[in-house]
Amino acid sequence: MPKRKSAVKNNNHIILHGWMINDLNLKGNELLVFAIIYGFSQDENSYFTGTAQYLADWTNSTRRGVMKNLHSLIEKGLIIEPLKDLYKDE
Repeated sequence: MPKRKSAVKNNNHIILHGWMINDLNLKGNELLVFAIIYGFSQDENSYFTGTAQYLADWTNSTRRGVMKNLHSLIEKGLIIEPLKDLYKDE
């Protein structure tokens, strides 16, 4: 079975802030997922509208693993309930 093409392009990037590690105590894929979502929603008018597969591509992991990360971030009160778009197929 051919490997699907990643949504991550060579010129894309994310930013990790020290407070994400020091204050929120995030690490691993949970840190990456939070940083990606934060990058899309830094102001009061924007929010993350990507899919779980998009996050999986960025973390080089699976949708299932990303869903675990999302649920953990929700339980910690760091993000709100994901939009239905996260559950759609690309």
